[in-house]
Amino acid sequence: MTTDKLLEEVLLNIKNDYENAILKGGEESVHSLIRSQQLINYIHEYVKNKLILEGIPKENIYPPLNSSKPEVKMSGFLKTKDQDVTVLGSHPYSEIIERGVLKGKSDKIGKHTMSVSLSINIRSQLSSLAKNFDTLFERTFAEALNLHLRCPELVMGELYMVPLFAYDPIKIKNKEIGWKEQLPLEKYLPSFSEINNRKDKNEDYWKYERVALLIVDFRDEKPKEIKNNKDLLNTGLIDEEKLENINLKELNTSNLVSDLLTCYEKRHGSLSPLKINKRFNI
Repeated sequence: MTTDKLLEEVLLNIKNDYENAILKGGEESVHSLIRSQQLINYIHEYVKNKLILEGIPKENIYPPLNSSKPEVKMSGFLKTKDQDVTVLGSHPYSEIIERGVLKGKSDKIGKHTMSVSLSINIRSQLSSLAKNFDTLFERTFAEALNLHLRCPELVMGELYMVPLFAYDPIKIKNKEIGWKEQLPLEKYLPSFSEINNRKDKNEDYWKYERVALLIVDFRDEKPKEIKNNKDLLNTGLIDEEKLENINLKELNTSNLVSDLLTCYEKRHGSLSPLKINKRFNI
């Protein structure tokens, strides 16, 4: 199965599961589905499979394929945070944190191991696209800053899935499928562009080495990723002037994993640490 086909299958599974929940039990079933993490886990597995397709041994990916545990806990300047998908670049070792808010606390992974690892976090939302934007974006911004302040060499990725049109909450309550809120492109596009493409390990700690903003039109029978500026213009939801300094191709999912691995290789001289091919106890 090609990578594109894999993504198509993931998006179709998300659409089918979400809409079946709406038709079956309305708001209650939708909330239950989201709490189960089933939808987001489709994207987690997609990212893991992309890593494997790029030559990363499955034994070195955490959590393992088709599992949500164990996650790697990474300690930054402010807090410790579970990472959604991690490729460890060295044997974990316990150490005492020497600086930051967590000074004096134990870190089970170790700063060196963090520095030579790859972390990819995954988020999604299918509703409240404008209402919660500031809070969600601040959280995304802060998590890169938190880890890079302690480990500037850490290569970090972010995949953030949003719908072009959110499902209508009133229709959901009535067990009906419909769309209402349009994605505020003028907010999302420049914001995620600003935290994308971190090149220098000594600068821009708030940025990710690569961000993917996965914009999906779920209205058709087969969901479609909006991949580039031409796709955006074809929606009629934004004009060319507002895209003058935005290149959605740099934010799409197509090269997310390969771009992260390219960045890792340039930063560390080799991909060898990510190809240890050994399952560690974490």
